[in-house]
Amino acid sequence: MKPTIQWFVAVVFLAVVASHRANGVIQCNDAVSKVVPCETYLLSGDITPSVACCTAVQDLDKIAMASQPDRKAICECFKETAKSFPVNLEKAQKLPDLCKVNIKVTINPNVDCDRI
Repeated sequence: MKPTIQWFVAVVFLAVVASHRANGVIQCNDAVSKVVPCETYLLSGDITPSVACCTAVQDLDKIAMASQPDRKAICECFKETAKSFPVNLEKAQKLPDLCKVNIKVTINPNVDCDRI
């Protein structure tokens, strides 16, 4: 396993262990752990996302669509998380179409999460 992927998995694992959901709003570590199946697509050379990745994206989309606070929390989470990992932004932008979800948020590190 490459050091970058090991680091990613370790951070996600520690985040999940240290987490607990408060006030019904998804916690960042929970959101990140949901998309772990997408790491080989977002961080390495996989050309298309796996079925497990798309299932995870669809599940996360359902959470995001349930409430505005969850959408904002997910937005802020991935905005910050993307700064720590070498996520391929072009691939991340294609993920909603490839996984057949219709998100209303631009996948961009400069997105204003207060406006979603």
